[in-house]
Amino acid sequence: MVTIRQAKPSDLPDIVAIHIQSWQDAYANVLPAEFLTDSIARVLEKHWEKIEIQPNDILLVAEEGSIVGFAAVWCRPHPFIDNLHVKPSQRSRKIGSALMNAVARELIHKGQQSAYLWLFERNTSAMRFYGRLGGIPKEHAIKNVFGHDVPSRKIEWDGRSLANLASA
Repeated sequence: MVTIRQAKPSDLPDIVAIHIQSWQDAYANVLPAEFLTDSIARVLEKHWEKIEIQPNDILLVAEEGSIVGFAAVWCRPHPFIDNLHVKPSQRSRKIGSALMNAVARELIHKGQQSAYLWLFERNTSAMRFYGRLGGIPKEHAIKNVFGHDVPSRKIEWDGRSLANLASA
């Protein structure tokens, strides 16, 4: 059984490893292969070294013997869901949904009324996933992702869709 809990500082190496694995798998059709094989580990390790988690931020892990996924939400002030990643071998087991449900509950507990994320437009499985969770597609933009321009789409949860997600 999967347990969702607050991340601890000692979880960071597992979070970074899952982040790297997930990007290499999920974004193979989005980012250059050489970036995903040669650079992504170093880039994401440095990225996580620089992050200063604030008191209102949310960093959750999904655990089943070991950490199998995580979600990171920066509430500065509007909740931005920066990361939701599950080990590629553990996908399609509703772990991502459980993390998103927990994120929604935490946001509501903190008095938040909405949240958003940006996803790569080529990541059509993520588009379907967030749609099933009540995410509302909004504007398009080109986002610079570690030096690569990527067509992206904003997905939002308003108060109602966030409450529905929290109660699921």
